[in-house]
Amino acid sequence: MLGLVLGAGLGIFLLSGRSGHVLFQHNGHTGHGVDTLADENGRDTGHRLNLNQELNNDRTNAIVLATRDVAPAVVSINVVQAQSYRSAQTEMLERLGMIPRRDYTRYAQNQGSGVIVSADGMIVTNNHVVENAVQVLVVLSNGKQYQAVVLDTVERYDLAVLRIQADEDLPVARIAHGDSLQIGEWAIAIGSPYGYLLADTQPTVTVGVISALNRDIRQQGSTAYLGMIQTDAAINPGNSGGPLVNTRGEVVGINTFIFSDGGGSVGIGFAVPASRVMLVVDEIRQYGHYRAPQVGLSLRPINVLDIMNYHLADPVGAYVEEVVPDLAAWQAGLRRGDIIREIEGLRLDQSDAIYRFYYNARVGDRMRFRAERNGEMFEGTIVLAEQ
Repeated sequence: MLGLVLGAGLGIFLLSGRSGHVLFQHNGHTGHGVDTLADENGRDTGHRLNLNQELNNDRTNAIVLATRDVAPAVVSINVVQAQSYRSAQTEMLERLGMIPRRDYTRYAQNQGSGVIVSADGMIVTNNHVVENAVQVLVVLSNGKQYQAVVLDTVERYDLAVLRIQADEDLPVARIAHGDSLQIGEWAIAIGSPYGYLLADTQPTVTVGVISALNRDIRQQGSTAYLGMIQTDAAINPGNSGGPLVNTRGEVVGINTFIFSDGGGSVGIGFAVPASRVMLVVDEIRQYGHYRAPQVGLSLRPINVLDIMNYHLADPVGAYVEEVVPDLAAWQAGLRRGDIIREIEGLRLDQSDAIYRFYYNARVGDRMRFRAERNGEMFEGTIVLAEQ
């Protein structure tokens, strides 16, 4: 027995002499029961602190930092909307002549998200969030509420710009300048899905990637969205109008709609690019409203009958069906029956190609064209005017 005791003591002595450290359980005042390295006098060597720092650095990645930058500027938007409706009963009575025909109004609530883009309280969201609004309430991430004024809306971009008069310094999101997105890079969607159901004013964060760029989406009827950003970051009801953010903490788009069978996210969402958003914001800031450019032109693709009737040697172009007198296209010299062959040096191989050119254009922009009339080519310039 004595030999065992002496052997154990000698082993501890040799181990201590080699390393200068022993491993012990640090209970004492901390109460954590965590194993920590200490020297022979029982002093913490700092290894534990360094390890914790490394772990924290590992968790605090670019997505976390970007979220910290933008989330305070994300707001929840609660709207009371006026909706016109006519019931089956009133329609029947109207047809029988028992009551006069008229539209009835009811009020409904809508909810979405937005992002503060200037220190003076300008907020960007979707047009469909505030459409037909009679009251707009903005809730900041700190819980404060403000009545908002709708400065203007742009239906074709599904964008709206609001303003609040705040009694505090507002957090402002940074907007990405230029279209430098890359397919496959991280994308962060921030918003307020399901609004007050979560009983929390802090925005929700979902993460994915940029799935595609310059997506053109055609909805029912004539509505189309061109040049959209596609992402698989989850966008759920209430996220509309919230920002899509890159890992630099910059807003690269405004989340707008999703493809879904059941109403929830299936990983196919779309955002309006930041460049288009700032075009609208700059217009409103400078002129007090968005100046919608107007061309006054109706086009359709060249068909087989056109080729036969007009003896066309070139099947690529757009047939001018209508030109509104005194608007931009009329003033540029275009008339019904002309065939536009090129815009800005690019041949028109689709009927909506000219629409693509002025979709992101501003009032005052110029579009050079080449067109054919009665077999003769001529050129001109369309100067976009305000609608």
